[in-house]
Amino acid sequence: MRTKLDITLLSLAIASSAVVAITPAESELNNLYRRALISDSEVKESYDYVIAGGGLAGLVLASRLTENPSLSVLVLEAGKSGDQVKDRINEPAGAYYSSIVGTEYDWQHVTVPQPHLNNRVISWPRGKILGGSSAMNAMYLVRPSSIEMNAWQEIIGSPNWGWDQMYQYMKKAENFTAPSPDILEVVNIKYDASTHGSGGPMQISYPGVMINLVSNWTRSCSIAGMPEQTSPNGGVTLGGFITPSSINPANWTRSYSRSAYIDSLPPRPNLHILPESTVVRLVLSDKTDSSGNYAAKGVEYASNASSKRTQVGVKREAILAGGALGSPKVLMLSGVGPKDVLNKASVNVKVELPGVGQRLQDHLTAPVVWQTPLETAGNIHDSGSDFSKSAPFLSFINDAVAFANISLLFPAANSSAVFQKEIQTALDNSTLVNSLVPSQDDSVKAGYKKIYQVAAGNFWNNGVAQLEMLMSVISPGQVSIQSAMQHPYSIGRAWINSTNPFDPIVIDPQYYSHPADIVIMRQGIKLVRQVGIAYGTAFGQEISPGPGVQTDDDIDAWLVREGANTQYHPTGTCTMLPKDEGGVVDKDLRVYGLANVRVVDASVFPFEFAAHLASTTYGVAEQAADLIKSNSYVVEASSTANAKLHGMPLSLASALVGAVVLYLGL
Repeated sequence: MRTKLDITLLSLAIASSAVVAITPAESELNNLYRRALISDSEVKESYDYVIAGGGLAGLVLASRLTENPSLSVLVLEAGKSGDQVKDRINEPAGAYYSSIVGTEYDWQHVTVPQPHLNNRVISWPRGKILGGSSAMNAMYLVRPSSIEMNAWQEIIGSPNWGWDQMYQYMKKAENFTAPSPDILEVVNIKYDASTHGSGGPMQISYPGVMINLVSNWTRSCSIAGMPEQTSPNGGVTLGGFITPSSINPANWTRSYSRSAYIDSLPPRPNLHILPESTVVRLVLSDKTDSSGNYAAKGVEYASNASSKRTQVGVKREAILAGGALGSPKVLMLSGVGPKDVLNKASVNVKVELPGVGQRLQDHLTAPVVWQTPLETAGNIHDSGSDFSKSAPFLSFINDAVAFANISLLFPAANSSAVFQKEIQTALDNSTLVNSLVPSQDDSVKAGYKKIYQVAAGNFWNNGVAQLEMLMSVISPGQVSIQSAMQHPYSIGRAWINSTNPFDPIVIDPQYYSHPADIVIMRQGIKLVRQVGIAYGTAFGQEISPGPGVQTDDDIDAWLVREGANTQYHPTGTCTMLPKDEGGVVDKDLRVYGLANVRVVDASVFPFEFAAHLASTTYGVAEQAADLIKSNSYVVEASSTANAKLHGMPLSLASALVGAVVLYLGL
């Protein structure tokens, strides 16, 4: 293995040969960061497309739709631009050492107390900034398996969402760069360039520095029963590997939706982005069309709770891209959602759609932590050396992952089959189902059963991962491996409890409400410990949960008391399902009951994938852009004009002047 000196010299060589020569001038970067951003006074009366949310998916859509210069797009983002903290965003290591989590660039969501987690309140950070959570996440690129994607296709009955189609759209977002020969000498990374895209906006590569501890990752995973995956992200995820990340190897910066899809564009006068503008609601037509659908003729927004509310007209479509919490919130505030929720919040019901906010799921994770006598990235960072401040070192992030199937979690003969039978039988217990489904609406329960059957069938295939492991070496003198459950059977919901759009949404993931989940997590801790044993003397004494936690009851108690926490992967609240199964959007991402409103973000996934969600969300947004381009709704001109004029807080005189200007076409 490489010594500390070897790694240091290698990294400094990379810094001198690559970073200094390629990094753009600061003035050029400043110009890029201001591109497409406008002030409130520059907002036009109407746009072809108004996108609610300037996060990962919203900026992909904005970029792709404005490729046609005849189409206009407005992006409304609740958070700030991020220009003030761009250095903390751009440095990949900032995700660990100077994170924007907990700042004003984070929504700082929290769950309600979780009764199955010792009544703990769990923090759910989400990006409140241009780029959304892609500006603050850990930058992993890990795709689902082809089996999972094809299960989505089966559920909705459309090839758009199967592996073959989505694989091409996920690759369309990417520009892959292989690891350098010098890096490969430190860690023998296995990759397959054919599984990634070339020429896309998103830069995908590997850090400029690798740490010794990472070099034994795949060997240790193999000893524990997870052979090395030599072609990750190509449809099969099982095994151990070093995953690529959203890193630009030209200057060792984070590549996220803003830097990739917006800042790299030439000037586009048809694209406007307005930060610090929270979408309050959709302005829906008074009457339905011949198909029984309402049209969104405008979008209302405000900068804060005490500021005036402004409406902007929609000429074609309104697109919700606020994520698993933001998109259902806007729908409910617009009168679209479960009748009982809207009535309690004193919101007039426009479209009764019981599935809105339902099917909330998340990955739970728990770390096993050891002391280590070897140097970690945390030790180097804390040294304060010139190397610790170099761009190559600050590009180092945790990339060592592994995925395990059900047989590996339950190695005893027939134990996995017995456990699967117990899970399938639980679906016949109406009392259990009623307690598991937050909504008692029959359509929502039907959807839960349908997806449950898919999960209990297809996902128990040994080709599908049930557990992810993630190795972390960012703490001084410590190394940890997280055990993350990938297909939870527990589901929750998110809902509003007032008409104030600036009140936080209520979040209840109902962690561990299904008894199978804690069993899977427990088995995961045992498997992680096997990887630790395989590392030998590189791992010292176990710090947490500690050598005193050994029995099943001990592990369960530790998970409930403190061990289990979120992996930050919420999904499902605007599920793509048939309407009579609790669905919110159809196969084309259109909201049921609304003629020209789509949801484009991770909230449409019908179940959790054994993956990180960014790559799939990029794929959804890329495909959504093509769907919208090929078949877009057109709002009647008079409806658009009325939406703008009636909604804005203008004086009567200015409203009349605006009407005259519109009428004359000036």
